[in-house]
Amino acid sequence: MNYLAHVLLSGADPQWQLGGFLGDFIKGPLPALDESYPSESLSQSVLDAQGSPWAKPVLQGVMLHRQLDVFTDSHPIYKQCVAMLGTRHRRFASIALDVFLDHLLARHWSEFHHHSLDHFSHQFYDFCRERSAALPRRAEGFMRAASEHHLFAGYGRWQVFEQVLVRIDQRIRFDSNLSEVGDEIGRHYDELSILLLMFLSEAQKSAEKKRLLIAGIKAV
Repeated sequence: MNYLAHVLLSGADPQWQLGGFLGDFIKGPLPALDESYPSESLSQSVLDAQGSPWAKPVLQGVMLHRQLDVFTDSHPIYKQCVAMLGTRHRRFASIALDVFLDHLLARHWSEFHHHSLDHFSHQFYDFCRERSAALPRRAEGFMRAASEHHLFAGYGRWQVFEQVLVRIDQRIRFDSNLSEVGDEIGRHYDELSILLLMFLSEAQKSAEKKRLLIAGIKAV
């Protein structure tokens, strides 16, 4: 999944949302998120840019991020979509499909959230801006650019989808041909849209259950 999907599926708590976003920036094992957190023996990976332990809900959001990545990669619908793009693109198809998920979310936002995408996005941008000094440098830079260019809403435009793939392609050391994968997604746009909107609906339901389990709350 890409940024918008992870933030959405993290639920209403902005700290969980921040963790959902930071899942691509916080690496390494997570500590036990029980009553003993934070302990004195925390690894550097779970300290923010100012050297303070991340709040427990932020790391719970990171944990959810990781679980949702596993859920996505193993889901039959997602696997079907990867296969649809052909064996030639199999290695990098999931990267392009993750961005395409954000494209679909932006275009069908009202099916997944009761607030407008602009309202949701600006609340999250503002929350991150208030904590910019604590964010990893790359994460802070990304959020600053995302806010300036209204990226979350922009994902709904095909041109932005293509531009994002080009930028990712420039960061990958291997020849990923993500633009070609994007073209292939365009050729299967309608069929992929139907399948992945079904997947997003299932992912949202799964995320609700996972959040309760991570938080230690029993579902009623």
